[in-house]
Amino acid sequence: MGENDNGCVMSAAAEGAIFGEEEEEEDKETLKKRISSHPLYALLIDIHINCLKVGLGDDVGGVHDATPTVNQTKNELNPTTADSDLDEFMEVYCKALSKLKEEMEEPLQESEAFIDAMYVQLRELAVAPAAPVPSISKFQQRITSSSSEKS
Repeated sequence: MGENDNGCVMSAAAEGAIFGEEEEEEDKETLKKRISSHPLYALLIDIHINCLKVGLGDDVGGVHDATPTVNQTKNELNPTTADSDLDEFMEVYCKALSKLKEEMEEPLQESEAFIDAMYVQLRELAVAPAAPVPSISKFQQRITSSSSEKS
């Protein structure tokens, strides 16, 4: 049994749990640092922001759309990188986010095309000269002429 900072006696299981939690936190921080220092991290952030732009509109943080592709950034990877699993994960995640963005944009583009087509049709209707409306319709003329013939 050991003693903690307060002078309390702890069991070995409690010490192991605390040590395990601290070790887990250190592992998380190490992983965060490895991910944030990865060459594809900036691309991942750009793609993520572009996905948000699709859902929230173009005014998200003033970020530009000049996002490099996964293949362009992949060429910048160090060929001696020891963490090929992380490289593969980052590449796949970037591609998945790019695909998501495309899938999100498709219905918006279809809606915009439909609305544009409706505007065009409305403009054509508004600009088209109105056809003269006859005072007596053809149907009324037939009725008048057939009743005149019967008399």
